[in-house]
Amino acid sequence: MTATPAPDAPPSTMMTDEEYGVLRASAALWAGTSVLITDQRSRVLIQRVDYRTTCLLPGGAVDANESPAKGAARELREELGVTTTVDRGLAVDWVSADSLNAPAGTRFPGEILHVHDGGTWDNEQIAAIRLPDREIKSVEFVEPARLPDLMSPGDARRALSALRARINSAGPALLENDLPIAPT
Repeated sequence: MTATPAPDAPPSTMMTDEEYGVLRASAALWAGTSVLITDQRSRVLIQRVDYRTTCLLPGGAVDANESPAKGAARELREELGVTTTVDRGLAVDWVSADSLNAPAGTRFPGEILHVHDGGTWDNEQIAAIRLPDREIKSVEFVEPARLPDLMSPGDARRALSALRARINSAGPALLENDLPIAPT
């Protein structure tokens, strides 16, 4: 089957479905998901992990054929031992390959990172946290002002943008390379 261009499109835009598939695969993005959880004192849950020197929100990579929200819920099960529905987005960040300080061999063509709202947890929910044997060394709730000291700069800006979006109820924050592109 051939993808037919619009009648006024130049002939060079015509390609087969296979060519279109190769083009799309070459532009594939890495998708990540994380969850912003606060306690009743408005402190943010962060994780210390065994593979980074900086802290993270709970989360990780979105698996193949998995939505970011389902990936966020899966990551909460894997990392905190908690089963919950994650259905509200707080921030979406487009991170270009050029902005990453990773070695060329480990760079993605780009990343789309989602931050979801995990809600405000009470003492019972916090007591239900069960960490896995590996990867997550500890979790703690910290004041939002401490996030820039504990997280990488991009992760901290993304988390704070998500928190601001939650507080202001203005809809999800949109970021590019960890910087908000519109006020929330």
